Amino acid sequence: MSDLSSINAFKSACATKPKRNRKASSSVSIRFTDDERKQLNRDAGKLSLSAYIRQKLLGPIVAKRKPQYTRKQRQPKPDYVELAKILGQLGQSELATSMLVLAIAAKSGALPVTPELEEKFHMACDDIHGMSIALIASLRIKPQ
Repeated sequence: MSDLSSINAFKSACATKPKRNRKASSSVSIRFTDDERKQLNRDAGKLSLSAYIRQKLLGPIVAKRKPQYTRKQRQPKPDYVELAKILGQLGQSELATSMLVLAIAAKSGALPVTPELEEKFHMACDDIHGMSIALIASLRIKPQ
C-alpha cells in the first residue's frame, strides 16, 4: 500500500506546474497605412519600432526593459581548404631542412655567425613555428 501512495505522491508532484515569477507584458495592436508605417520607421531611427512608439506615448516614464536575449557576434568561418593548402605548402617548403643546413654550416665554421645573425636565426625559427601552430589551431587539428 505504501508503494501505491508514494507513486500517487510522485504523480501529483509532477502534475503541479511551477509558479512563474515573471509578470507577463500585455500587447496592444494598432494598424497603420503603408505611408504611416514608413514614416514611423524613418522617425524611429536606430530604435525598434515598438520602443519608439512606447517612448512617444509614455514619454519620460518609459521603463527600461531588459533585453530578452543578446545576439551573438558572428565570426567569419575560416576557409579550411585554403588553410590546409597553406599548411601543406609550409610543410613542403623545406624551411626546416634549410634551417638545419644553416645550423650545421654554422657549427662547422663554414658560416661565420655573429650574435646578430644568431638572433635572426632564432627569430626565423620562432616565426616558422608560430605559423605552423596558428595554422594547426585554425584547422582544429591536434598537434603531434
